[in-house]
Amino acid sequence: MLLGLFAAATYSIANMALRQLARTDGGTGWDMWVAGTKAFPTFFIAVTLITWRRLHGLHSFAEWSFVWPIAVAAIFNQLGGNLPFQMSLRVIGLAVSVPICFASIICSGAVVGRIVLGDQVSVRSAISMGLMVAAIVFLSSGASSRTSAPVTPADITDEIAQVEPNAQPTALDLPAGPGVTIGVLLSIISGLCYGITGVYIRKAVRSQMPVAATLFLFSAAGFLILVPGSLLLLPLSEISSTSPEDWATIAIAGTFNAIGFFAITHAMRFLTISRANVINASQNAMCALGAVTLFGEQLSWTATAGICLTIAGLLTLDRR
Repeated sequence: MLLGLFAAATYSIANMALRQLARTDGGTGWDMWVAGTKAFPTFFIAVTLITWRRLHGLHSFAEWSFVWPIAVAAIFNQLGGNLPFQMSLRVIGLAVSVPICFASIICSGAVVGRIVLGDQVSVRSAISMGLMVAAIVFLSSGASSRTSAPVTPADITDEIAQVEPNAQPTALDLPAGPGVTIGVLLSIISGLCYGITGVYIRKAVRSQMPVAATLFLFSAAGFLILVPGSLLLLPLSEISSTSPEDWATIAIAGTFNAIGFFAITHAMRFLTISRANVINASQNAMCALGAVTLFGEQLSWTATAGICLTIAGLLTLDRR
């Protein structure tokens, strides 16, 4: 439980750093670059741990028949989880993206855990998932776009018609548009992928796969796939012009993400998927507080109701 709470705190710091890096004019290439480079600290830590294990005569990986499904899950996690989550931050911000993502994690984790691990879905868990679905509906309707232009009645009318893709972020709470719908869908997709891969992480660490090997596979998928992919979309001049502040923020996001990943992976050795997700979902409150105080994001009453429904769903979820 302590590892789970520690993971939630460190993940929250990482998510706030990722929100700082979210550029509404950066495009998919920048999102891919951020999601890929943040995996490097985890990759470095995993390589160090594997090297230490080898020097002490300990096995580093399981048999190939057991490793390759985890490798596939790692790629799925990066392309379907980390990248869409970073893209959603660019459109709808932190306060709404995180609870939508976690609502999807809870639902997909319970369903896939039942299929893969044989975990039972109790009545309380079913009620919890219903509340999560309702939370997604409220959060989706309460999501707002991000723009920096001065707001006039004409601007609001235009925003209803179309979200400007090259707009800059600010704290304005504007009506949802097509871009916001895409941002909500990206948050849902990332949560579904995180929930599914979380089941396979638990399966790996509770059997013959060392935690270091699991960290290596998941971080390598990000660092070795997303970074080269970003170079195909992002001009080298934009990467070379990255400010020292942005590099420092990427380092913070990657380091705290690595610590959080390491902590939650170890926590899953002792906790069920549902309980691990419940504890880790305390990020909702931390990220909402950070979004409002640090980034000036505003929460509509529907978004606030959605966050409350998420909390209610977490409290209802069966913890056994």
